[in-house]
Amino acid sequence: MKKLLVLLCALCGLNAQTPPDGMVYIPSGTYFMGIDSSALDSLVQLGHEVPHMSINHARIWFAMEMPRHRVCVSSFYMDAHEVTNARFRVFIQATGYKAQGDWERYATADRDRHPVVNVSWHDAAAYARWAGKRLPTEEEWEYAARGGMTKGWFPWGYRVDSSRANWRHQGESFWAGVARLLGWRKINTRPVGHYAPNGYGLYDMCGNVAEWCANPYQPYTAVRQDSASYPLKAVRGGHWQSANPVFIRVTFRQGLEPDSFRNDVGFRCVKDIP
Repeated sequence: MKKLLVLLCALCGLNAQTPPDGMVYIPSGTYFMGIDSSALDSLVQLGHEVPHMSINHARIWFAMEMPRHRVCVSSFYMDAHEVTNARFRVFIQATGYKAQGDWERYATADRDRHPVVNVSWHDAAAYARWAGKRLPTEEEWEYAARGGMTKGWFPWGYRVDSSRANWRHQGESFWAGVARLLGWRKINTRPVGHYAPNGYGLYDMCGNVAEWCANPYQPYTAVRQDSASYPLKAVRGGHWQSANPVFIRVTFRQGLEPDSFRNDVGFRCVKDIP
């Protein structure tokens, strides 16, 4: 049965089409999503090195990445870059949409190529609908973030490499980071495409800004349709404010209120293949 599932997923990928402008073709396939218990033990120790994070806190948080399970993903298109301030401004001007988030605060003229931030999940979903796209599911997001790799915590493998992603790795103090998060200091996003892409040609899947996903933030063992019991929306990818590389791994996940907005959270879209 497993061999048949793999074969069907492979056959789906044979109908590759030319991606829409600014998007990348993601082939269908199967992969193991999440982490197992041995990885959890390692992450708990690494997470404990983060200021103000206890071992119990780390274990509870990272346990949301369990269990490791096989997932089959159909082919789709994904934005090569996170949605920029310039693109989001076009959407606002074209539709008159009133965003929940204070996105203009960081959308100055010199930041057109930076990812839009301070957008809620509803803002991101509204943009996606206007663009004829949608937000990715967590399954799609993690699969795409891996860039075709079957192992590794990052799109490039297991080794921490500060030259491959934008996260707080330059020795900034914890409280200086808090000041950035609260908007008291200039945010530290980078223009999209600043770092090398992953194996699929996707940029900034780790770091820069975290990204809204379509589905609720809930245990993998929960029934996906039971969204009423899980009001938070899933966020993936880590961001410029991430205090430790454990928070920019491809399996790391967190949840936020869909009405909330932060200066380290943005989004990118996907599009179904007809």
